[in-house]
Order: sequence, then structure tokens, then C-alpha cells
Amino acid sequence: MTGIKNILVVAFLFCVCQSNAQIWWEKRTPHTSVWEYPRSNSMNLLDREYSRNIHFGFALGLNAFDFSRIQNSGNTVSIPGQGNVVLYTDLIHLKPGFSINAIADYRLVTNLDIRFIPGIFFGQRQLDFYRRDTRGLVKSMSIASNYLEFPVIIKYSADRFTNFRPYVLTGLNARVNLSNSINMDSERYIELRKLEPFAEIGLGFDFYFDYFRMGIEFKLSAGLLNCLTNTEATGNEFYRRSLKSIHSNTIGFTVSFEL
Repeated sequence: MTGIKNILVVAFLFCVCQSNAQIWWEKRTPHTSVWEYPRSNSMNLLDREYSRNIHFGFALGLNAFDFSRIQNSGNTVSIPGQGNVVLYTDLIHLKPGFSINAIADYRLVTNLDIRFIPGIFFGQRQLDFYRRDTRGLVKSMSIASNYLEFPVIIKYSADRFTNFRPYVLTGLNARVNLSNSINMDSERYIELRKLEPFAEIGLGFDFYFDYFRMGIEFKLSAGLLNCLTNTEATGNEFYRRSLKSIHSNTIGFTVSFEL
């Protein structure tokens, strides 16, 4: 986590320095600026972008969705056929997921945008429950992680260098769990919150083409609250009782297309 934060700080400073370098260069060479994007007689993407404050697009993403900060209760629980034991829980295998989002972007000032990116998120996580005394596996529990998400993002971009523009972002994301209830047939014995808030940070690069803008983005989403409810599955209460709290985490890679 600390390494990711350091990368984002460096990316933000790079955006600021690149913007200042462009201003300094254009003041020195106002008629021959190498930063100026080539213009044609017809309105190109740069003209369209600055002729209006709002534009739209869509994004496709790949994600690794996991649980972080798993806190075991340390309570002794009674498991049928195994007696009184203490369980601990871990997430070992990360499974890929994907997301589809719409984009509505409003430019506040030249380098600052606010973005609303609603979409749907598909993924799966697996929790493994072990006996603390023997380290033996008691249960592998698959948890479908399908969400509606509603991110609101602040995006700070450096000034454009020909067809390239780096940026950093931060914001909040509200995710609504679509697969929340305990289902005895699927052997899932813990329940997650219906609504989970996330804090998001990331960095990316915009590439400008004649008729659209493509963005490549890396983003980290960190759950702000314990995502467990107090609901216990009848006959399998010991799984929930062995856990104190769990937070969700997402690392994502996204490709976006905007007009």
C-alpha cells in the first residue's frame, strides 16, 4: 500500500511539473511550440473537447478483488465432528473479475475534471478457514462479488503533449452488493453488507486520436468499513463467529473511450 501511494505522489508531481514546463516553453517560443497539437480545417478532437464542458464515454476493466485486513476473533467455536477449535481465515487465491462502466465527465477548469462512472462489477473471492492448532483446512468458501458501482472521481491532468496526457485521480465509490444473501445450497455461510463505500486513487494516461480519446488507467479501491454483517447461518454459526472484521480491496486496470 505504501509503495502504491508513493507512485501516485510521484505521478501527481510529474503532472504538475509537465504542466509548468509546457507553460515555460510556450512563453519562450510562442510561435513554434512543439506542444501544439496539429490542427486541420475541420473541427478535430481537441477543438471539440474545449468547445464544451461535458462529454461521455464508456470503460472496460479487469480487476483483482480480494479481502484485506482480515481480523479473526480468536474465539473458540464448536464444529460438529471436530470439537472445540479456534479458526483463522485467509484469502490465498486472487481471482480476476471485470467491469463495464459508462462515463460522464464535466470539466471544472482546464486541468481538473469531475467524473461520474456508474457501472456493474463482476468478481469472485474465496475465503479459506483453517484450524489454528493443526493448520488443517476446514472449509473453502466461494463468495460471488457482483456489484452495481457509482464512483465520483476528481481527475487532475497535466497539459497535453502532442497526443499524450498523464493524469492522477481520487474519489469515492458506493457499491451495491447484488449477491448478498446467505444461500445454504451454495455452502456460503457469511453475509456481506448490501452497501459498501470505497476510497479510490489511481493514475493513467490519455491518448488522443482523430475522433476519440483512449485512456489507460490503474486504480486502487480500498473499503472504508467492515463489510461483514452479523447474520449467522443456522447450523454453521461458527464461521461468522470466528471472524471479527473484513475489508474489501480492488486493484483494477481500465481502458476507456471518450468523445
